[in-house]
Amino acid sequence: MLGFFDFLHHKPAKRTAKQETGDAGERAAARFLRRSGYRILARNVRYPQGEVDLVALEKRAGTLCFVEVRSRALEEGENPRIALEETVTVAKRRKVIRAAHCFMKQHAGSDPAVRFDVVVVRFDGEDRRRPEVRHYPGAFDATGKAT
Repeated sequence: MLGFFDFLHHKPAKRTAKQETGDAGERAAARFLRRSGYRILARNVRYPQGEVDLVALEKRAGTLCFVEVRSRALEEGENPRIALEETVTVAKRRKVIRAAHCFMKQHAGSDPAVRFDVVVVRFDGEDRRRPEVRHYPGAFDATGKAT
């Protein structure tokens, strides 16, 4: 057990390259959505039932969007076997949907229009400055079925 002074000097565990890429992807996705007219309401919403990366409000339509972010850093010439868009499995969609239900019970006063989006962020190697960002509004429905 750490004493008080030990805690002050305790360094958090180093994050892996995959975690760093994921964090940078979520920041890039949030920036992209804000520039596209969304307001970011929450990030990394976690419940025992599931989690969601971003909760955003599409200002024009007043739609509450639960956003799953997928990100990857690709080396020059690398071509992944599976597109990031395809990595949002049925199980992952169900976890996002369960987290969305929990979030709405806690925060939504009325029954807003709800949508489930996916944002894909691709970085060129280690360069985090200009990622390629693609937004798939309504990527799946409230039953988890891809649209």
